[in-house]
Amino acid sequence: MSVQLVEMEKRALRKEFSQKRKNIAADLRRQYDAAICEQIRALPIFQQAANIAAYISFGAEVDLSPLFHGKRLFLPRFQTRSGVYEMVAVEDLKRDLLPGKYGIPEPLPSLPAADEGFLASQVLFLVPAVACDRNGCRLGRGGGFYDRLLANVKTPPVAAVYSCQISESALPGAEHDKPVAWIVTEREVIETAGN
Repeated sequence: MSVQLVEMEKRALRKEFSQKRKNIAADLRRQYDAAICEQIRALPIFQQAANIAAYISFGAEVDLSPLFHGKRLFLPRFQTRSGVYEMVAVEDLKRDLLPGKYGIPEPLPSLPAADEGFLASQVLFLVPAVACDRNGCRLGRGGGFYDRLLANVKTPPVAAVYSCQISESALPGAEHDKPVAWIVTEREVIETAGN
């Protein structure tokens, strides 16, 4: 399949799965978020991690903020010069964040970016997704930002999604797409072929 056809298919799937996620009622989403956080908290890989890279939820993404305490937390910050995201250690969510790209809270520009070698070897990434399949293929918002962040990461990443975002058929992927090792929903923890 050509790159253009793959991108067209990804766009259509993003729209479909984004709508499924948006259709979850707000009160039900809060219950699902709590269940997903509990499932992640129970993972040995999470329990053993001293450092986590996560995200501030945007729109209808899973809210992982209950997991931000008791670990050294890294959050993404967009670099306008390079057009990529970098991870930054954050200690206080109220003091260390301001609205960034797309209005999503990001670490202050004055905070230093984390060392890439440290991120690659010492940090567990908890990543958002629009959809995942059971083999660990993750469909993001587009742009490949997380694939670049995850390119050299040694600890297999964990995706947090709602069960309606699981594709039972294989999602289209490209060579640079980084699979996830675990997919956590409100109903199950899927250990994938990407592990």
